[in-house]
Amino acid sequence: MALLKMKQFIKNPNIILIVIFLEGFVSISIEILTIRQVIPVAGTSIIVTSLIIGIFLLFLAIGYWRGGLYRDNFTSILRRNFIIAAGLMGIGISYPFIAYFFVTLEHYIATSNFLFILTAYLLLIIAPIIYLIGQTVPLSMNLMNPDKRIAETGGKVLFLSTLGSFLGAPLASLLFMEFFGVAWSVFINFSILIIMVFLFSKKTKERLLYIILAAGIGWFVYKLNISFEKEHFIATTNFANYSVSDGVAPDSGWKGKILESNNAYSSFINDKKETFLYNELIKRILFKDLKLHDAQILVLGAGGFTLSAGGTHGNYFTYVDIDPKIKSVVEKRFLPKINGKFIAQDARIYLIKHLRQYDVIVSDVCSNLFSIPPSLLTREYFSNIKDSLKTNGFAIFNIVARPFLNDPYSKRVDSTIRSVFGNCISIPLQYSDRLTNIIYVCRASKNAHDKEVYTDNLNTGTLDFIVLQRGSYSNVLRVFHKKNTLNATK
Repeated sequence: MALLKMKQFIKNPNIILIVIFLEGFVSISIEILTIRQVIPVAGTSIIVTSLIIGIFLLFLAIGYWRGGLYRDNFTSILRRNFIIAAGLMGIGISYPFIAYFFVTLEHYIATSNFLFILTAYLLLIIAPIIYLIGQTVPLSMNLMNPDKRIAETGGKVLFLSTLGSFLGAPLASLLFMEFFGVAWSVFINFSILIIMVFLFSKKTKERLLYIILAAGIGWFVYKLNISFEKEHFIATTNFANYSVSDGVAPDSGWKGKILESNNAYSSFINDKKETFLYNELIKRILFKDLKLHDAQILVLGAGGFTLSAGGTHGNYFTYVDIDPKIKSVVEKRFLPKINGKFIAQDARIYLIKHLRQYDVIVSDVCSNLFSIPPSLLTREYFSNIKDSLKTNGFAIFNIVARPFLNDPYSKRVDSTIRSVFGNCISIPLQYSDRLTNIIYVCRASKNAHDKEVYTDNLNTGTLDFIVLQRGSYSNVLRVFHKKNTLNATK
């Protein structure tokens, strides 16, 4: 009888097909939005992404199972699920909620393990959303024509749900986030869930109740996402949240403008064109120590384009960054004029595809407060940089690590760089047992990495130092030959 009543209500069976399609669309969009929104607090590592995907699939499967156990009131359950999922999604995936959640748990649980906090967030917020949305497929199947074979109905349902997911994946990243921003992407998916509620509401009084409820939740979701984004960020892209404010550089105490990207200080500049101290060190190496002129300099990781903000000193700068919008963001509020050419591309892809060689390559590629992207810490990446350097060209790396190399991360980054470039110079901004900027300066010499050491049994230190002064062994031999000739003449 319950099924018969519902058949009388759902006069147009296409509504069921639309809902199944939208379920697939929204579910994958939520997954992508979650990956994007946790970048500022958890980073972009493969561990983070795999954890999100794993929990998403687990609770989607549990939702499928639970949805198949219901015996009646299918449309009522669907309406309830959509309205709860919409509210949880609109609030729980908003940037201020995620930031507050991570800060609060870190404070009260007294842990800085972001993977533990991320897991708690996924289980408490994302899992219930996906669990409720996952029930849509089996519940909707109960509303379809019972005369058709189960295999035919199941095949159609899975096709439409998967098709929705297929379209949701590129549209969420390439259309919504790219052209409207992250906040609007959240609000659009919230609105789709609300529309699905109304597709299954039949009575005028019931519709009025849902309109009031949706309007109240919608206003709060709008304020929490779109209004917050407009107030706090210049732009939100697929890769980062950007903001600019007046402040004090933490490493120097200078007053100026600070460009923030994903909760991290990305760049600093003041009226004197002074920047972060590590950037000033790189500038000194390039322009004062190496005295570069008419050189081709490639900068991987544009930041605020501050390396050439004070002038190019007669050199040619090319900036490469994965975010195509970073140039417009910087020019809008941070640095009106950029001295150099900008190319929007992934650093590794650029190095592989562009065969041009450079005199200097600077790698400054922190993605957020926590880390350099893992793909930009590998021996293969450093080898790509070495292959893109002219003979005796220089590679300069900005690495955030501990200068005493007393932890696995710091040791392994150091070992990886030296495994490619051999003997490099490393200059920490401060010697302490804390994270700091370490500037590596490496030369793309064709000479093999010299692993020889001096011992009591075999010590060529004196001769090597003479060679160091004279320039080569042949010069030393000429000097000795000249002295011997003069002595023989006397």
